Amino acid sequence: MPLCISVDKTRASKVLEIIKKLGFLSGEYKITRSDNQVLIPIKVEHTNLVEDLLKDLPIIECNPPRRRTPTYVKMPSLDYIRDIVIVRRNVLDHISVEDLIYKVKAVYPRVKAIWVKEETCDLYRRPVLRLLWGEEIKEVVVKEYGVLFKVKLGDVYYNSRLAEEHYRVATMVKSGEVVLDAFCGIGGFALHIATLKLSLVIANDLNPIAYELLVENILLNKKRLKGTIIPLNTDTRELPSFLREHSIDRVIADLPHQSLEYIETYTKLLKPGGILHLYVLSKPYKDVKQEIIRRLSTWYFKECVSVLEYSPGVFIYRCDLVKPETI
Repeated sequence: MPLCISVDKTRASKVLEIIKKLGFLSGEYKITRSDNQVLIPIKVEHTNLVEDLLKDLPIIECNPPRRRTPTYVKMPSLDYIRDIVIVRRNVLDHISVEDLIYKVKAVYPRVKAIWVKEETCDLYRRPVLRLLWGEEIKEVVVKEYGVLFKVKLGDVYYNSRLAEEHYRVATMVKSGEVVLDAFCGIGGFALHIATLKLSLVIANDLNPIAYELLVENILLNKKRLKGTIIPLNTDTRELPSFLREHSIDRVIADLPHQSLEYIETYTKLLKPGGILHLYVLSKPYKDVKQEIIRRLSTWYFKECVSVLEYSPGVFIYRCDLVKPETI
């Protein structure tokens, strides 16, 4: 008789993640639901280890349906935004639509829509989405560390996995700083900074829909704001034409595919000793470090940290640099 961990649906996602990482998940049987419980089949030979690790969760005899094939296909990488799931197009090269929908619904029982991201297009790098299952929901309000964001999926870029990064950078800002969020989108960094610090944040994005949402999100959070946000809708290259030279304490350059193309703008606007948070897309860490040192040879290089896995073997890094006093 197969054995399953019985877990409340609210905890199922986290428990499943742990079981998969440890290699205890049975590839022979499917995950099932029983009322408000999710039944996760485990490998019988690991029962004692599972009991020791997850002492508060019962292991019961169960009768889940067998998988059609003995090979277990891992849960694909995805973004979960409120009750909406977004997967990349290449996921469907490795799993059938039916299995994908089943797995997503088992892990996220409240899901209302599953979208496939077909590609990223145009100047604004907007995701092209195709509805795979459920309701045609694209507009949601999400919360990151208490900060509210209205999102229009397909019209702007949003990644729920960056919430921690938004908050982490905001904690680095000092009260009184003037910060430029050069590619702000719907306000991820700007709003976190303004809710935590008494600072002035100039938040700019070229996408007019992102700009409109930024303004709405400022209003959504107006009671929480300590600092001031000035929203702008222009090309970042044009900023030096109306912002005073050497007037910015900190620049956030979150445009990983193209951030190195705007070095002249960062140099003009940052004060000597100012900080640049440069987001870049690269494979090995040594490659990104060498490229930045080559392009910004006179700047003080503090560190590069991996923020997010963009695709297998390719990461988004945040590289922190200090502008020299001499330029």
